[in-house]
Amino acid sequence: MKTGFVILAAGAGRRMGGVAKCLLQLEGRTLLERLLTQLQPLRGRARHDLVLVLGHHAADIQAHVAQLPDSIAPLCVINPRPEDDTASSLRAGLRALAHDVDQVVVLLADQPLIDEADVRAALEAFAQRADGVRVQVPMVRGQPGHPVLLDARVREALAAPLLTTLRQWRAAHPDAVRLWAVDNPHYTRDLDTPADLDALARETRWSWRWPG
Repeated sequence: MKTGFVILAAGAGRRMGGVAKCLLQLEGRTLLERLLTQLQPLRGRARHDLVLVLGHHAADIQAHVAQLPDSIAPLCVINPRPEDDTASSLRAGLRALAHDVDQVVVLLADQPLIDEADVRAALEAFAQRADGVRVQVPMVRGQPGHPVLLDARVREALAAPLLTTLRQWRAAHPDAVRLWAVDNPHYTRDLDTPADLDALARETRWSWRWPG
């Protein structure tokens, strides 16, 4: 079964002071490089099997991607309306993915703890889903997180010209959505504010630096 990956990184990072959050450095590597390295063993060789959706800070992020090894580099696409909600970024990513993927893993670019094992666990859970389930959302103590997994039919619906959002699709097909209860805080940990960075540094003893 062929898996495609979409990473959402189009935000302005206003609560972080207006920086590109995926370019924050932890232990000498950007959040984006860390995530791409973790995904490398899980992805296909074609660049369009992994799409990075950009908007705000696109030039800076593309310059960073250009310096990464080809083995982990994604296909970058631009959301022309990054001020819209994440639905427009997800749509741009799904449209750019390879057409022959059977399932899609949707991730956020500012999740510092997601690793290969976390994504494998989500894929394994999705493979064991009940008949009729087409979307999987990890739920950690009642809080939804990422990665979200979609099958090919949902990807097709969300990428269609009718502009259906994932929230609308889930509301219309509640029986096709699995809320995967799991005790893994990696799935719900992201970085929105400087306080989040400070808390992560205290817990992990990792050093961090602002972009640039």
